[in-house]
Amino acid sequence: MEPLNAYQTVVPVALTTPVERLAFLRKVYGLLALSTFMAAGAAWVTSSNEAFLMTVAQNQFLFFIAELAAIFFTFWARKQENLGLIALFTFTSLTGVTTAPVLLMYTGGSIVNAALLTGIVFVGLSGYTVTSKKDFSFMGGMLTTGLIVLIVGGLLNALVFHSSAGSFMFSSAAVFLFSGFIIYDTFNIMHRYPADETIAATLSLYLDILNLFMALLSILGVRRD
Repeated sequence: MEPLNAYQTVVPVALTTPVERLAFLRKVYGLLALSTFMAAGAAWVTSSNEAFLMTVAQNQFLFFIAELAAIFFTFWARKQENLGLIALFTFTSLTGVTTAPVLLMYTGGSIVNAALLTGIVFVGLSGYTVTSKKDFSFMGGMLTTGLIVLIVGGLLNALVFHSSAGSFMFSSAAVFLFSGFIIYDTFNIMHRYPADETIAATLSLYLDILNLFMALLSILGVRRD
């Protein structure tokens, strides 16, 4: 989802040896699993601490700014393995903290179901893209346009219209949009990223998974009484 001009002069993962490709994918998906675990742990710790939970809920904008800063810091530090990992896990932990107030609105079963469905969708789409010989680069423009429309429409609905039907419609659109981003970003990781960009690749896929999970939870989640 980020500009890829810097990768045009290097050898992409798809053109490396099978051993190198497998090592790259193992590291990316391993970091992705660990990032998800870190986020889940941070969400649990936050929801278990009422004082901190209230602080997060009352300062959502500040935590959002912190998340943005962590994304930029992760991308800047991606080539420095130790610092890059610290930055990546800091960001993913922050997402767990900021989503905790939202997660508490839903039952535990709803959260588990949304998480399982997200995992199934991700594994299926990402696995298909890695093994497919199709060119998915054409999806970039459509997905970017869809993301802009989704953000603008979602903000208008949240601030002006307050429509529950609109919220359902935008959440449904987000499921399809971020499913598309999983395919597109997986393709980019294989065909435009060099083999040493594991942290940037993990960050890109993690953002897709997080947004897909939140959209599915909004649609399928049963709210607490």
